[in-house]
Amino acid sequence: MTLGEIYRWIDDTLGRPHAIGRYQFIPTTLRRVSRVRGFGLETQFSPGLQDALALVLLEDAGLSQFQAASLGRRQFMHNLARIWGGLPLHNGRSYYEGHAGNSAAMSWVAFDSGMARIWPVGGG
Repeated sequence: MTLGEIYRWIDDTLGRPHAIGRYQFIPTTLRRVSRVRGFGLETQFSPGLQDALALVLLEDAGLSQFQAASLGRRQFMHNLARIWGGLPLHNGRSYYEGHAGNSAAMSWVAFDSGMARIWPVGGG
């Protein structure tokens, strides 16, 4: 599908919750990150496009600051949890717990250990 076809589908199914693609973009976020990246309605919603859009969200969460060690891992993880409802906060609950069926899909310990494997020391 193209972005235009997805937007039409969203508009045709108003009132239903939408979480689209590999990264479960909600409609307002999908439109915003597509605009940020300059993708038009004719752009195919391919895996590569979805990865490019997710990078915008990672930057929104502070990826560059985290990699530069000016943002701690715990704060970065909190920022990620505010973007993706399946990620837990320190208390183990989703930032969006109960909203549109959201709950954390893993424990804080699993999230933290996964992040530590990717970035073993500091932010970078």
